[in-house]
Amino acid sequence: RRLGSSRAQRIAPCIPQEAAINPMRRTTVLSSILVCLLVALADPVSGQGADAAVSGGKSKRSTKKSQNYEIKQNLKKERKKRRREQKEEERKKMINNMKRKKTAERKQKKGIQLSPELKEAADEKISFLRRQVERSNSKIVTLNPSSYREYVNNGPRLHWSLVVYTARGARFRCSICHTVHPHVLRVAKSLNYSLEHPTFVMEVDIQRNQEIFNEIQLNHAPVFLMVPPTSSEKAPKVKTLYNKLPDKYRLNAHGNIGVEDLKKFINRITKQEFDVVEVIDYNVLIGWVILIGMLVAFIYYKGHQFHKIRDYWTPYFAGCCLAYIWLMGGGMYNIIRGTSFTGSGVGFSSLFHPSNGTQYGAGGLIVGCLNFGVGAMIILMNTWALKDPKSAKTTKKSYRDQRTPLQQLKAMKPSAGLCLIGATVLWYQLVMIYTLKNPSYRFGFVRA
Repeated sequence: RRLGSSRAQRIAPCIPQEAAINPMRRTTVLSSILVCLLVALADPVSGQGADAAVSGGKSKRSTKKSQNYEIKQNLKKERKKRRREQKEEERKKMINNMKRKKTAERKQKKGIQLSPELKEAADEKISFLRRQVERSNSKIVTLNPSSYREYVNNGPRLHWSLVVYTARGARFRCSICHTVHPHVLRVAKSLNYSLEHPTFVMEVDIQRNQEIFNEIQLNHAPVFLMVPPTSSEKAPKVKTLYNKLPDKYRLNAHGNIGVEDLKKFINRITKQEFDVVEVIDYNVLIGWVILIGMLVAFIYYKGHQFHKIRDYWTPYFAGCCLAYIWLMGGGMYNIIRGTSFTGSGVGFSSLFHPSNGTQYGAGGLIVGCLNFGVGAMIILMNTWALKDPKSAKTTKKSYRDQRTPLQQLKAMKPSAGLCLIGATVLWYQLVMIYTLKNPSYRFGFVRA
């Protein structure tokens, strides 16, 4: 009791309940009481150890919860900060774009301010380019390295320049360049060259401008570059001007590019509206009109005698074979695309174009002849295989018997197996040509 009520409460649990019931164990109870008193007297703070042990687990849980809460709050603050920064950047971008638009509108209203001497030099450039356009049927200005530096690179300039970097030479084998060129012609013939700041189409071919291609490190074609006017009289390096212009002034051509794409590209940058003119070659038109008129007149006067043409079997058969070979060899494709008859290489490279998207005229005719040969061999093989051997009796030759080439060919008695071998050989030549143009085909053993 002298220890105080709090000490007594802490020591009371140490007394077992059996001591009150069984008096035989008083010695053990007294010894336990003495041990508890000694521990309490030796370290009075350790009396609180039990409470601290109980409350330790609760404190750890509470600290973890508080730490998680702080982490979540910090993440929320960081997100809000990022959102504020993004909104601030967007606002700055909008303000800068508005300023740029206003300055561009002011410049357009004021125009390019030049001194009298510089304006005279810029007008001389425009007059020279207009004379070049008038002399050219294609309305395209062809440039060399010196003229490129003078009219595209150096200032001052009052004209826009649509520079076409191309490689239309036979040794470069750029099929896209040949595909895009007719569209460039139509655009060049549709532009208005009487404006204050006209747009000129200028062609830079690698065959004549290898120096320019090397300086700007351009290794593909065709590429379209729009060079704007400038009031500066500086003459920068070709590479500097080419790399300085932003990406919106460039257009990398592909196979599907057309006249409308070029028109949108010019309108978007120069703000010059123009209508695309349909290019008509009147010489070709007059020729077709005359040919159709002659054919109509022939049908009108000699139409009832058309059936007699079939009586002349040899020219009729030869004409049909030539028409088949020409059509199977891509004759219409060669006319539409304007492909050359042969290439500048040696051997197979001069006859067959290495790209699978185009061809030479000679290679097309060879493929047509091979197709014709395979078809003829199969027809003869079936004809001779189904022929009745009893009907093939030896008869005396009659020199008066006028038979057509087909009838004489049917009267022959070669083996159907030889025709099969001939068709196989010709078909193998076709597969070889296709593998030459597409190496991954591997004679039919295509790689997985």
